[in-house]
Amino acid sequence: MGFDETFDLVIVGSGCASVTAALAVQAAGGSAVILEKQALFGGSTAFSGGIAWIPANPLLDDDSVEAGRTYVDAIVGAPDKASPVEKRDSFIAQGPMAVQFLLDQGVDLIRVPWPDYYSNEPGGHEYGRTISAALFDLRELGDWQDKLGYFYGFPRMPVGSWEFVDLTLAKTTWKGKRAALKLAWNMLKDKLTGARTVGSGNALQGRMLKAALDHRVPIRLEHEVTGLEIDAGAVVGVTVRTAQGERRIGARKGVLLNAGGFSRNAEMRKAFQPQPNTGAWTMANPGDTGGPMQMAMALGADVDCMEEAWWTPGSLLPDGTYGGFHVPGESGKPGVIIVGPDGRRLGNEAGAYMEFGQRMYASGAVPAWAIIEGRALTRYSWGPVLAGKSPAPFVESGYFLRADTLADLARKAGIDPDGLVGEVARFNGFAERGVDEDFGRGASHHNRAMGDPGNRPNPTLGKIEAGPFYAVEILPLDVGTSGGLVTDENARVLRADGSAIPGLYAAGNITAPVVGHTYPGAGASIGGGIVFGYVAACHAMAPGDRQGAG
Repeated sequence: MGFDETFDLVIVGSGCASVTAALAVQAAGGSAVILEKQALFGGSTAFSGGIAWIPANPLLDDDSVEAGRTYVDAIVGAPDKASPVEKRDSFIAQGPMAVQFLLDQGVDLIRVPWPDYYSNEPGGHEYGRTISAALFDLRELGDWQDKLGYFYGFPRMPVGSWEFVDLTLAKTTWKGKRAALKLAWNMLKDKLTGARTVGSGNALQGRMLKAALDHRVPIRLEHEVTGLEIDAGAVVGVTVRTAQGERRIGARKGVLLNAGGFSRNAEMRKAFQPQPNTGAWTMANPGDTGGPMQMAMALGADVDCMEEAWWTPGSLLPDGTYGGFHVPGESGKPGVIIVGPDGRRLGNEAGAYMEFGQRMYASGAVPAWAIIEGRALTRYSWGPVLAGKSPAPFVESGYFLRADTLADLARKAGIDPDGLVGEVARFNGFAERGVDEDFGRGASHHNRAMGDPGNRPNPTLGKIEAGPFYAVEILPLDVGTSGGLVTDENARVLRADGSAIPGLYAAGNITAPVVGHTYPGAGASIGGGIVFGYVAACHAMAPGDRQGAG
């Protein structure tokens, strides 16, 4: 068809699934290319916490395939288009292989303590099934060290995302103090040595990029895919816009779409998502605009879960910049609740953030309000406000509302005063008894890990009774949409009739996820991306003609 160049697998996007797939293709003796439309590598994975939830992976010595599957079935519920039985089987069975493959390719992964979000459900894990990358020195990337994307809301720091919960306790626990000292020491070492040590998504994608470069995977930045090439009903390549003009790149075995969702596409969010939501509240990377998803839909690809996002309820500063991701690491602390306009709590503030975002929309509480007792701000950090620091500048800027009584605070925020006063009285009773009778806050190991272990009788429940009181507007921020193309157990894109579109694979946030409408543990989105990137590559490189065929 007159392609400018041809590879076995053409990969669109540069998130975690892309490198996994490219390395797997090369390990099978094939060729792959990664095409990224932006000038920076890493997609939304580079913006993220850089953690992956994968049951029974080889870094876990206390998990099993059976327990992982029990938990997935318990949390996700009945099989459906996004999460059929076969796809769950593939995720659970292939996940350990994908992680072992990355370890074998030189990607330094570690296990981190992060309890499953519903750890008290059947198959739930109290330590957690989450893995991440070890801290990474960007200098190892050589000429590529300034080509790795990063989240603009925080400075790059030598700290893992799982350590942020400990840092919120820097004033109240030895564990928190150790985390703060460790961060300070790492920052001092970098200053003295010139190292550029990073954690979280930068560490994961930095290590992924290093592996790709070490294995000579071709990576093309500023290569925007503008169309899918079709021959006899099969996807056989892509059209790409570059600074040098349009190019056509052929794919002998298939095209893998790992180009993210539609977080920054206002029209798609208006068409598919609960409102209000224009994409202004997303923390996803700027390239998350939905183009490749629309291309697949134009070919007849089915979609599901389009109303969902990986909701991370948080706040914005008065100038519109990022204020913090508060649920559950900060809202789960004693002396804090989140309420709607009627003054009533919306859910478990120490629970899963995706569920809390869903509850915000379901109750019409957009925005909602965090109600914080003044004593909590002296003990725990809150977004931009470090523990014990004066909140006065944030009151002056309008970020915090402040009042000496709950009724006055409610009036300032436009909350029903009687509703808030009554709700706080009810909550204070729960705090005294240590049992949240409405939402079960503090009943699971995960919930308690979000609280303060020195608070009794429940680490997450503390009375809201001594003024001054503060209120912060809470919005349904997100780190990406979580609905999209329907795929099968081999990561092939499916039509509405269940048949596969030949030659077309997808993984990551461009797909309807295997975890459906839920979020079972820290890193479930990245975990699914890694696994199905690996699965797609293995299927495409298996013996046979056009492995994408239905």
